[in-house]
Amino acid sequence: MKIFQQIGKLFGAILLASVFVLSGINPVSAADEDTLPQYRLQISPAKIDIGDLKPGEKYSDVVKVQNTGKNAFDFKMSVVPYSVKDENYTQAYESKEHYNDIVEWVKFHTSTGHLEPNTQEEVAYTINVPADVPAGGQYAILMAEIANQDDDQSTSGVTTIRRVGALLYSNIEGNTRKTGNIVENKIPSILFNPPVSATSIVENTGNTHTTATYVLQVLPLFGGEEVYTNEEDPATLTILPETRRFNTITWPGAPALGIFRVKQTVTLWDQTSTTEKIVFLCPIWFIFIVLLIIFCAIFWIFSRVRSRKQ
Repeated sequence: MKIFQQIGKLFGAILLASVFVLSGINPVSAADEDTLPQYRLQISPAKIDIGDLKPGEKYSDVVKVQNTGKNAFDFKMSVVPYSVKDENYTQAYESKEHYNDIVEWVKFHTSTGHLEPNTQEEVAYTINVPADVPAGGQYAILMAEIANQDDDQSTSGVTTIRRVGALLYSNIEGNTRKTGNIVENKIPSILFNPPVSATSIVENTGNTHTTATYVLQVLPLFGGEEVYTNEEDPATLTILPETRRFNTITWPGAPALGIFRVKQTVTLWDQTSTTEKIVFLCPIWFIFIVLLIIFCAIFWIFSRVRSRKQ
């Protein structure tokens, strides 16, 4: 009995210490207005999807270039190609391919300007689509860059933003191909630390971009009431043509210990993939405690049997 009492005390002490560790809150310091950098450039909107364009069509729009730093500056505009390198969607700005021919079609009405602090300027641009271009997606970045930034940077420790871009998505009408595959849809069975997460890989084999949708649902082991779901606001990602994209979706408020039924639904074009698993969320310290209790129980039973024989 004394051994069981000691084990109970040890378990209670470790559990109490774990509660203090898990419930610790890091203080958040207020932002200091003096940390505003000398130069900071922004562009709006950050993403522009202009939809379908017809061969031979002329399209015009504007972007807003903003100065949110302390000092005035001159800026210049440019257009660079946009593509991705791998499944993690590492962005590339120099690779020229047939999906970013639009770089040659974009012309700014003015490519330079001047901004005082806390001001913005609308920069107009026109896209002249050639009459003989093939159907499919076209992608570029409308880039704004500070032209006369001094070498003397802000000493506040805040990173200076001197080059920003707006992603430009479009599609040329015609014989577009809308095909793809959901290559992978996985949920791990055992997690040692939160959050609960699910991964997937989707492949767009078509010649125009599309949107992949990700829904995560978490339910208790017994019962039908959802603990977490993003069904009302599902995660969405743009998938460029002839690319694969890896994605992880998480339940950020997961506890440190529990057993749940987790389901992920991925949709691409007209395809839907759903996978569901029982997930055991168990920290390593808890496994160690369970093993320690089992070891102590076996040792106590062995000792009792041995003493009775003697």
